[in-house]
Amino acid sequence: MSKFEKLDVDIRKEQGTSAARRTRLRGRVPAVLYHSGVEATPLSMDRKALYKALKTGQMIFEVIVEEKSQFVLLKEVQYHPVTDEVIHIDFQKVKEDEKLSLEVAIRGIGESQGVKLGGILVQLLNAVTVKCKPSEIPEFLEIDVTEMEMNTNLFVKDISLPEDVEMITAEDIAVMSVQEPKEEKEEEVVLEEDGEEGEGTTEEGDSEDSSGEEKEEKPGDDNAPESKDDSDGENQ
Repeated sequence: MSKFEKLDVDIRKEQGTSAARRTRLRGRVPAVLYHSGVEATPLSMDRKALYKALKTGQMIFEVIVEEKSQFVLLKEVQYHPVTDEVIHIDFQKVKEDEKLSLEVAIRGIGESQGVKLGGILVQLLNAVTVKCKPSEIPEFLEIDVTEMEMNTNLFVKDISLPEDVEMITAEDIAVMSVQEPKEEKEEEVVLEEDGEEGEGTTEEGDSEDSSGEEKEEKPGDDNAPESKDDSDGENQ
């Protein structure tokens, strides 16, 4: 099971936009700790320590407030729109013996048989929702792709779950897929055949045009006989 990162936090005596700005100038990040039925507690923590904790990818942290340790769930992280720095954190207090629902990342392990034959392994789902106690939260969940052949799928039900961890996500949702690579050569051949048919049509059109030109020469033939009307006029 995962080991929770510890964060030393201080209770903020000043609140408001100006106070939060002064907190950031001191290299600390303002935060708020929420707890059901209790008034929210304004906190602050060292920026570097917070960044180190966030890089672990964990959602649960152990915070020490006035020398008392407690577990908190990371609810929301606010970033600066330009610098992308963390400017505010929201925590939700959780009980150590109380189960909670949260998302956990999925990782594929092994090399599938389909990939060895030239297939492509595609991950269709990156995380699932599970329910467990804070001390039982896994850092990630594994799904074994070793036996996957070409054009096969693995589903949520195929994920290996640690003891005391309950799956909330529907079991029939696909997680992994091995697909055949797309063949581009066949498409190129079809395009070439279409081009050849077009050329044949052009040649037929040219032959028709040439025959039409021959027909147009007949009415203007110098050897055609003179009309009878002219000879009758001379006799009169």
